[in-house]
Amino acid sequence: MFKFLPRTTLIIVQSIWFALFLSASTYADTIPVPQRLMEDTSKAMIKAFRENTEAIRTDPNIAHQLINDNLVPNINFSLMSRWVLGKNWKKATPDQQRKFIAEFQKLVVKFYSKALIQFLSKNNITDDIITFTPFRGKIKGKYATIRSQVNPLNGAQPVKVNYDLYHSKSGKWQVYDVSVEGISLVTTYRSSFRQIISKKGMDALLSELENKNSTLNKSEADPLVAKKA
Repeated sequence: MFKFLPRTTLIIVQSIWFALFLSASTYADTIPVPQRLMEDTSKAMIKAFRENTEAIRTDPNIAHQLINDNLVPNINFSLMSRWVLGKNWKKATPDQQRKFIAEFQKLVVKFYSKALIQFLSKNNITDDIITFTPFRGKIKGKYATIRSQVNPLNGAQPVKVNYDLYHSKSGKWQVYDVSVEGISLVTTYRSSFRQIISKKGMDALLSELENKNSTLNKSEADPLVAKKA
């Protein structure tokens, strides 16, 4: 089984998803729709995880359900998948495209929810773990970038995190990429997946994604309460 991300990049990308899961705003001026979306989603996630922290420590599936209910609807996995595959998207068959979207969504949700669960096994969520910065300028077209910073619990230097959102034809704003200190989640996965496709083909990538998701399922079988410091 290949490694999807280098360890150093993995740590950074995990920080990205902590930010996406747990962000909270600190100002109450007139807020553009995409920023309001991020704030409302964040507040709902914080409330849900605070109310269910102890339950999550004994049953990780509760975290998955909370994420699927509150976060997933606000991520455009179809667009994200297109960006991740790049030129290989058009080369894939419709069936391969559908399978990739499904498996990639599972990977993202399971992998980063697992990281969040491990975080909760030793820490409690605080309101100031991340703060949004006021939106710059005006929204133009179908794209918007929402900026924030992660405030590490150990008092280390804050980390800049940006969320890229797309306004779809349905009229909904959704996240399609997240970056930390200039490192894009989409770009990071694209580089890894492109290498696999060039060497083994799209079906091989789909197979490895399925295997990776299966492995993540097995690793979540044991509750984390015993690991709490």
